[in-house]
Amino acid sequence: MEFTELADYPLPPGTVTEWTPAAVNPPELWPVDQRPASYIHEAHLKHAEQAKRQAHHHNDGCTPSWLGTSFRIHDRLDRRIWAATLDHWIDRHEVLRTRVAMEGEAIVRRTAGPGDVRILGNEVGHLASSMSVFTHLQQLLDRSTDPLVWPAYQFATIEGPNHFTVVFAADHALLDGYSVALTAHELQTIYRSSSEGSPPSPPETGSYIDFGTRERDLVGHADCSHPAVQTWREFYAQGEAPLFPALPEPVAGRRVPQQSLSAWLLSARGAERLAEASKRSNQGFLAAILACAAKVTGDLTGADEFRVVVPQHTRSELRWAASLGWFIGVVPVRIPIAPAATVSDLAKVAGTEMRRVRPAAALPYSKVCELIDSPQHLPFVLSYMDVRHVPGAEQWTSWQTRGLRSRDHSGTDVYIWLTRTPEGLNLAIRHPGNARTSRHIHQFAGLLRREMEDFAFSTDTCSPPTNTAVPINTAVPINTAAPIEENSHGNDTHRSLGTESRDAHRVQAY
Repeated sequence: MEFTELADYPLPPGTVTEWTPAAVNPPELWPVDQRPASYIHEAHLKHAEQAKRQAHHHNDGCTPSWLGTSFRIHDRLDRRIWAATLDHWIDRHEVLRTRVAMEGEAIVRRTAGPGDVRILGNEVGHLASSMSVFTHLQQLLDRSTDPLVWPAYQFATIEGPNHFTVVFAADHALLDGYSVALTAHELQTIYRSSSEGSPPSPPETGSYIDFGTRERDLVGHADCSHPAVQTWREFYAQGEAPLFPALPEPVAGRRVPQQSLSAWLLSARGAERLAEASKRSNQGFLAAILACAAKVTGDLTGADEFRVVVPQHTRSELRWAASLGWFIGVVPVRIPIAPAATVSDLAKVAGTEMRRVRPAAALPYSKVCELIDSPQHLPFVLSYMDVRHVPGAEQWTSWQTRGLRSRDHSGTDVYIWLTRTPEGLNLAIRHPGNARTSRHIHQFAGLLRREMEDFAFSTDTCSPPTNTAVPINTAVPINTAAPIEENSHGNDTHRSLGTESRDAHRVQAY
């Protein structure tokens, strides 16, 4: 699966219909729900309120913060069945029927019951070009995912002759990356069952709202003696919130959109070899990723330490395995880079460090910030997900499934997502939108791929093959030592970091 902005998904022309949730009664009249917001949802809401005030003061718009997905259903669009599919899905996931908002000085939750929210379709008409479809949908999703209002999510369809494309987005408070990965299969399954006249019967799933209650029961009374607080205190004693290594200074006085990079670093075989190499060092896949990133950092910058924040999921009970929600904690990672250290050496250090800090993810970072003087914003984050066994993962290619994220304008943030899918290991990065940073990020990505390949095939008697990665949207493979050619569309630049042909490996769209 790739993870990009909407501008980089190949939207087809066709008849566009907006599908918007609506309730019998306005959210202000829904029953008050005493279950509290999760810590991360509360922090997100307060940040959105502050951003709204600042945007009003500066006569500027708020930056959207949504996640979503797009995929194709290989069947004609039956509007009645599709509306019923979305109704069923909204009934299934309580987080889509709840509103958390500031009412005076208090944060108040109000929740509608199953059947109280229903989808309304609005046919926009036939849009004759991909650009017109993109422009319409980008504006629609940005304005329909405001975290301060309900609904904070939106669906759209684009009809083709024998298929239709689905686009879905929701404010980050309702979704995390794993929720995004679940969505296509759930909607495909419900629609197919309904089309065949069988009542959809997906397994029951827990509610993210109950997770918020459980979280506060567990950590609401945490104080400065909590082990997670000590972990963060030690991290910040060694320096401030980490920035991407040797990041060029932001351009003063300019607010420009961030740019993106998306590439396949390893094929399925290459990822399996990396996993095997990690096991030989008695470490996991994430340790190998962090080790390669640390090695590149040392080689590029001469730094003696790699510092980064790493998300960890908090789906601690089986009932939340298939839930929509923001089940994420973060941990601080420090990897010393000894002179002449190999990736194998660094993997052992990274694995030890991850085992040490992983328990800190149970204490939400906003709670940490309440207890000690910590920076609330984290400008350098590296995320890893293994979604090979998510339901429907084997069909993502045929469904043209992709994860989507909203645009960003930060002049300092670098966010890295590495996703292991049935197709291999995908890299997505968003970074400040200037040429110097772009060159730096692309150099880092190319070296990261090289270190992964070298480590994965280090026990081979011959050199690692040059065809372990897949070009994305580029017809001409390139040599890894050559400059990486661009094929840009919107703010995203797809990169070829390998030389395998499309015939040798199916190109996965995420």
